[in-house]
Amino acid sequence: MGTSGTFGGSKLGLVPSWVDEPASDPAALPYGSGDGTQDDEPDGDGSTAPTPPTPTPYPSMPAIPAGSGLGVARGNMTRGARTSDTSAVRRGAGQYVGASGGGRATARRIPNSRAVAGRVAGLARSFANQGPAEALRRFNLDGMAGAPAEDVFVALTDMLCPAGATIDEAIARDAMLETVADLAAAGVGNFDELSTDDLREFFIGVVSRSIKGKILNEVGTNVVTIPDDVAGVERAQSMLHDFVERCVRDEFEGHGTDLDDLDGNAIDSFVDDLYTAALDLIQTLGEAE
Repeated sequence: MGTSGTFGGSKLGLVPSWVDEPASDPAALPYGSGDGTQDDEPDGDGSTAPTPPTPTPYPSMPAIPAGSGLGVARGNMTRGARTSDTSAVRRGAGQYVGASGGGRATARRIPNSRAVAGRVAGLARSFANQGPAEALRRFNLDGMAGAPAEDVFVALTDMLCPAGATIDEAIARDAMLETVADLAAAGVGNFDELSTDDLREFFIGVVSRSIKGKILNEVGTNVVTIPDDVAGVERAQSMLHDFVERCVRDEFEGHGTDLDDLDGNAIDSFVDDLYTAALDLIQTLGEAE
């Protein structure tokens, strides 16, 4: 796309009081810092997790005042869902980030998603540098190193973001499960056979889907039920996903490094900066439509 460079600061603005929902605390994670060092090893038998249930729909958000920034964003999302207008979907996404105060302010509203993405980044780093069994050991899942990759990631999902929690935790869980489904559809084999590229794609998928989930939750509520045909709904969501993923990928590649090259102590800041930069890019490109 040629629009990214390094992770810069966000374009902070004022967050309207009616969208200043308190962020939930990050999900309880099984061990210490983002680099995956084994501080407090969890209990568990490392057994394969059962097939995940269908994600539960998010609770409805409060009504958005007419004429507000989020109201305009919702209007464009509605138009995009009704007419399959890609530009309208992108404008809605960009206007949502702008109304929420810019990339950094929006990223702060999904702390659980950022925490889970940091764990996935730490897993990928350890996998490349120490091997699959060691990468899973910090999650007490080292016995699953040779299991199907989708089973490993489902077990990891259940550990990092269990079902039945806050909206933010539900968004993080759905992002993981949707990415696992995508991984399974691609026919990826056992976990210990994954490549660096596979793990990078999984990480980018989790980040992209958590951002998409936040946008749909806050400005897409009830919009996806408006079109008469299901195909129109699916097209609108697919357009949003493609736009968000492209922004995340562009900023990730613009950083000029891969997950296995990261300093373990810098993973959390890397993830925070990626979310901020990708959301800033969504705002910039979306508002330019």
